[in-house]
Amino acid sequence: MAEQVSFTGRARRRTTRPAVKLADRTARLLITVGGAGTIVAVIGVFLFLVWVAAPLFIPAEAGVAGRHAAPFDARAPLQVGVDEYRVLGWAALPDGSVQAFRLDDGSPRGAAFPFNGQAPSSASFSAGGGDAIFGFPDGTVRLVRIGFATSFLADEEVPQKTREALREAGPGAVSNLEDGIVGFTPEGQLRCQILKVEARPPVSAAAGPILRVGLAETTTGPLVVVLAQEESGPVLRVLEGGEQEDFLTGETTFVLEPAGDLPFEPLSPGLPDHLLVSGSGAAVYVAWGDGALLRIDRTRPQEPFIAESGWLTSPGVALTSLRPLLGATTLAWGDAAGNLRAGFLVRDPGPGFPGLRDARRDPARSGDALAVVKSLEEGGVAVRSLAASSRSRLLLAGFDDGALRLYNVTRAARLTSAELGAAGPVTEIAFAPKEDGFLAVTPEGVVHGSLDPGYPETGLGALFRPVWYEGYPRPEHVWQSTGGTDDFEPKLGLMPLVFGTLKATFYSILFGAPIALLAAVFTSEFLHRRTRSVVKPVIELMASLPSVVLGFLAALVIAPFVEGVVASVLAGALTLPGIFLLGAYLWQLLPGTMAIRLARWRFPLFLGVVAPAGLVLAGLLGPGLERALFAGDIRGWLAWDPANPTLDAIQFESPVGGWLLLWLPVSGLLAALGIQRLVNPPLLRWGRGRSRATLATLDLVKFAVGAAAAVAAALAVALLLDGLGLDPRGGFVGTYVQRNAMVVGFVMGFAIIPIIYTIAEDALSTVPEHLRSASLGAGATQWQTAVRIIVPTAMSGLFSALMIGLGRAVGETMIVLMAAGNTPVMDWNIFSGFRTLSANIAVELPEAVRGSTHYRTLFLAALVLFAMTFVVNTAAEVVRLRFRKRAYQL
Repeated sequence: MAEQVSFTGRARRRTTRPAVKLADRTARLLITVGGAGTIVAVIGVFLFLVWVAAPLFIPAEAGVAGRHAAPFDARAPLQVGVDEYRVLGWAALPDGSVQAFRLDDGSPRGAAFPFNGQAPSSASFSAGGGDAIFGFPDGTVRLVRIGFATSFLADEEVPQKTREALREAGPGAVSNLEDGIVGFTPEGQLRCQILKVEARPPVSAAAGPILRVGLAETTTGPLVVVLAQEESGPVLRVLEGGEQEDFLTGETTFVLEPAGDLPFEPLSPGLPDHLLVSGSGAAVYVAWGDGALLRIDRTRPQEPFIAESGWLTSPGVALTSLRPLLGATTLAWGDAAGNLRAGFLVRDPGPGFPGLRDARRDPARSGDALAVVKSLEEGGVAVRSLAASSRSRLLLAGFDDGALRLYNVTRAARLTSAELGAAGPVTEIAFAPKEDGFLAVTPEGVVHGSLDPGYPETGLGALFRPVWYEGYPRPEHVWQSTGGTDDFEPKLGLMPLVFGTLKATFYSILFGAPIALLAAVFTSEFLHRRTRSVVKPVIELMASLPSVVLGFLAALVIAPFVEGVVASVLAGALTLPGIFLLGAYLWQLLPGTMAIRLARWRFPLFLGVVAPAGLVLAGLLGPGLERALFAGDIRGWLAWDPANPTLDAIQFESPVGGWLLLWLPVSGLLAALGIQRLVNPPLLRWGRGRSRATLATLDLVKFAVGAAAAVAAALAVALLLDGLGLDPRGGFVGTYVQRNAMVVGFVMGFAIIPIIYTIAEDALSTVPEHLRSASLGAGATQWQTAVRIIVPTAMSGLFSALMIGLGRAVGETMIVLMAAGNTPVMDWNIFSGFRTLSANIAVELPEAVRGSTHYRTLFLAALVLFAMTFVVNTAAEVVRLRFRKRAYQL
């Protein structure tokens, strides 16, 4: 019978072996495909992010498309321009005429004479060159708009021969038509362009010839400043323009009227070479050829004054060109020594401020100063001409050797250059409206070419290093991708987002990791198995809560509640651990038999009685703590700025309360360490043979003395730091914002607790039972066994749990999006908000223009987040393997 059974068993094994092999092969194939697919997917995501972000770092390009003789007088034009399709150009000439010409062959294509043969004595053009103000010897000024009128023609409006030639040549072909041109578009349309010059009627500005004019387009209308020569001497006068409506007829008319004179003080002999007006009209600049600069402040139009004077160039070096950038807030200038710089007004300059040479200011009336913060070129061939883009912070510079260079002023970086092949200087240059081309004038003729600036706003320096943005007091890390005006300067620094990600991770791990790990140790080593079978699934169930729900609760429930009880929340951070320790020491006072009988009720007792008691105690102590340490208003105390104190809030001056709360955890840990190292050894020797009650009472006294010593030490340190004039505000504490890092740390810590807890508890539970039994058999307590045997053995699993929780916190989106205030600032203040990489991508990617700098920078942010996660996980795996190797040695 036994042989028959054995034979039957062997037969069964033979019959089932092919199925087992098939199952093994199938499982192996599925595991291999799944693992390889995961690796391929991760690599694919990485490559896609690189593919989208890589064009940000492709260098700009510039090339010459053609050159021809100038179709106008050989004298240098006042200004040149290009149409948006780069087929026509125009030149404003000193005789007051405007000449249009084709870019491909230079043939004239019409002219305009807006001043009826009267030659202007001065002119000033906007950044794009289309809007201009002209001054005349008779003391009048005229506003002019220069451009091209575009229309689309029907087939019968174009001669048949011309139409057929265009269609045969294909899209992009152009032909002459009357005083303009007609071109064949890629859509099959016939597009006609003709020079259009609109000149407003002359306005009397002075009783003498206009020497220099300046123009600014403000929000209320054009603002014109003229320097005129009257009988009493040179006069600097302001004219303001705008539309006026006749309330009877409803007709609107444009008016340009004098609005007062400005103080003027010649700094150099001779006539000034430049007169510029800032975009807001609050500053007027007058510059001379030797580099002298005078700034008149008209922040209060009725009380203008000379705010600053100095030199833009080195001694003996001539100023060769001066142009405002888009918005007319930043100035760019070049000199005969080849230096090219840019600067703007900065408020309250401090020591080491990079201002004008030999600057003189009136700090009592003006807190601003011109900061020379951008150095684009240092020495070389003289800068002869400058052109600013009408779309961004790009600047074209022409040099005496015929070179043309493109710069991004925000980054202070040269993007590309082109040699025009001219033997003389580049006397005038202009951007194409779309920044895809240029027009340059040299003594030999006109040169036009193509530009591909790429993504000039980005670069490793602009993304990850401080940048001195327009109007800022110093270089800073800033993320601000959009603005309310066309002259906005994009600020795409990723460091605030990286910092916000680290801040969110730090505070969430600071709150969640200790609770999760200690809960795992307690569940694995101290909790009854039956209770553990209930507690662990409940905690794991917390992981099923969607992060959007947690973010909703944090933003609309928790954050407003915490804002009203900030002092009680801070008190709870002290009372909860303190009352748990107190409860543990009181538990030791119970008789041994009673403690054993009640052991199974320890967890419900502490959870249902001790924890609520700690919360109630925090609520009771909070208001008293606020009155004692923070003058009755902790939010007012946090908002008080030591650098800008106010008399009506002088009660918030003392920083002792803040230092006390910050140092109390540190002093508590030091007190515990001191008791462990210095007090416990002699007490252990003394306590041998003593009763349980005596030792428990001694432990309680020791806890009370240690707590009092910790408070006394923290208070002493707080008083010492106060005596040294140090204040914690501005560091880890500061102005309170409702949606802040403390709320995010609590809620996101709640989100990562289940993950860390589950993995850590599993790692502790898989420690071989014989190690636990051996330790207990050798006389160690459960706590000693857990700390010295179980935790070191399971350290690789505990570290993996911590790293997985860290990864969960790094990539969290919805909680930080809804509860963090979404402000990209860089400070460790636990009471302020922040913005993370993931939240920023979620907020801005749907609105980013596909293929734009903003769009690709967001993908670069995703790549940075990918790299951060990869580095953290790689480091975690290395450390985990090291812990695992040490565990095997046990």
